[in-house]
Amino acid sequence: MSINSHRNRRRFNQTLGVVMATGFSLPASQARAQENKPIRIIVPFATGGSNDIVGRSMAQQLSSRLKRSVIVDNTPGAGGAIGSSTVARAEPDGSTLLLISSTFTMNASIMKLSYDPVKSFTPVAMLGMGPSVIVVAASLPVNSIKELIDYSKKNPGKVFFGSAGVASFQHFAIELFKLRTGADLTVVQYKGGGPALMDLAAGHVHVSLGSLIQMQTFLRAGKIKILGVAGHRRVDLIPDVQTLKETGVDVEVSNWWGLLAPAGTPINVVDRLNREANAALAETDMKKRFAGEGADPMPMSRAEFEKFMAEETAKWAKVARETGIKIE
Repeated sequence: MSINSHRNRRRFNQTLGVVMATGFSLPASQARAQENKPIRIIVPFATGGSNDIVGRSMAQQLSSRLKRSVIVDNTPGAGGAIGSSTVARAEPDGSTLLLISSTFTMNASIMKLSYDPVKSFTPVAMLGMGPSVIVVAASLPVNSIKELIDYSKKNPGKVFFGSAGVASFQHFAIELFKLRTGADLTVVQYKGGGPALMDLAAGHVHVSLGSLIQMQTFLRAGKIKILGVAGHRRVDLIPDVQTLKETGVDVEVSNWWGLLAPAGTPINVVDRLNREANAALAETDMKKRFAGEGADPMPMSRAEFEKFMAEETAKWAKVARETGIKIE
């Protein structure tokens, strides 16, 4: 062995020993810079929808708990796929998160995605679940689910449903509703639940479906009417409104929200985000926030959340096959 080779090997071993002793940690200055870097939560839909509302509530909580700036960045389009793709390509350092909802587990069954819904992300935290309701514009002359179905059949092609986008939660849910009831509803696609709801309140479309959390302002203003709850039980905030199953319609759909990080994000970073998100969900203010909107916080371990998403993906893939839903 040459002297140079021996020296090189010794230098390598010394360096390896230092790296192992420090646990592959970043220099202190880099670690501090990382901790001070703002966290960006990508909400893959427009402002005003349930995803946006939940994302901003959690951003505020995490900012307070982590002592770190947490901002929301709305990146709408393609049923949430554009925002999801942005996060899939982001640096896996914990500074970029994705706010997902039921839609995330639906896209893969009907869309060709630029990312893998499983391999491109790391589950961070389940946040909550909210009841979905079917609502109509106040001017539509119907006051029950049965009246809506009958009215749509008597006015074929003239009753418009506002959806949050192709392959969105609303899109899947209404196609299932149409399949089970024979209702004649023409789907109009928007870039999010917020814009769809604005057009519903203005009377440009006639029907929509979404989380109660995003309907409150328009309900109080008398712009829309609730005809039915699409969840498994009635909602305390609207106890007189029947579930779809109570009206004889075999449809049950609830929306939920969670957080993902890019694949490769350090486990210690993801674990901390999970702990802080779950702790935030246990706070009285956060519980009141969800309860006030008819939703429930649903803290889970990362493993539980991963299992939940797998089950949701399988369920909606079956619905896609059953309804024949596809991108036009």
